[in-house]
Amino acid sequence: MIPRLESKAAAALWVLGAAFAFSLLYASGKLTGGLVPAIQIVFIRYVSGFVTVSGIAAAQRQPLKTLLAGGRRHLHLLRAFCGVGGGACSIWGATHMPLADASALALLQGVFTMGLAVLLLRERIVLMQGIAGLLCVLGALVIVRGNTGFAVAPDPLSHAWAPLAVLAGAFLTACEVILIKVLSRHESMLSMLLHVNGFASVILGGAMLFLWVPVEPLTLAALCLIGPMAIFGQMCNVRAYRLADAAWLAPFTYSSVAFAALIGWAVFGTLPSLMAWTGTALIVAGGLLLIRKGRSPQQGSPK
Repeated sequence: MIPRLESKAAAALWVLGAAFAFSLLYASGKLTGGLVPAIQIVFIRYVSGFVTVSGIAAAQRQPLKTLLAGGRRHLHLLRAFCGVGGGACSIWGATHMPLADASALALLQGVFTMGLAVLLLRERIVLMQGIAGLLCVLGALVIVRGNTGFAVAPDPLSHAWAPLAVLAGAFLTACEVILIKVLSRHESMLSMLLHVNGFASVILGGAMLFLWVPVEPLTLAALCLIGPMAIFGQMCNVRAYRLADAAWLAPFTYSSVAFAALIGWAVFGTLPSLMAWTGTALIVAGGLLLIRKGRSPQQGSPK
């Protein structure tokens, strides 16, 4: 059955909440001054995330053994690999190339999500969805380009593979979004969060024995907050993809660029330009167009 308009609007709000949480997560690497390796930040995120979810499960009196039981561990493991790879590639790539260019490349996640949703989930994209998606992409690009004049001059490309790493991160993140959609049909939210954070912690645990870099106690404590923040974002995504199709929700992910502009102003003193606010307006216009055209004649009657 096609989700009702109210459900789609609620799903959009959940995605906006997730975008805000992950915008803060993306800024974590910059806040450490580049002194903490990207892979270590990702590891701290998943370990603190697993502790957070375990605490939530205990508070709700849900045994971990029950939550971790199930026959879809291969999908959870695949999602963990996508999450680890996507996070590490994105943070590493952004460290070795101009941040504005990295942000622009990362926007392709929504395009990848739409394509994968059509190929793997057999979701249909109507004309209005395509137009709305283009509006969101255009708005995001306007924001990225509009902020460059108010920021410190970007660093030059310091590694030839950096753009490809960011592209790989965007693709892997899109793969994780599709897996969330598939798993959310059968698994509880706590089960999904426990599996992905647990598997990711194990995947990276061995590497950290050799790659761990000593971190100041205050910095480590701040990085440990990434886990709870990521859990909030993941919970928002799970709720969203239970209410609406992945292809329909993809354009809303571009709101993360607007949130990044606000974070840049609040934390780093970078003032958004008129172009940045224009881009934000385009993103909002695309989202409203999607809600208004949420049910298209080409989609037919509810099944």
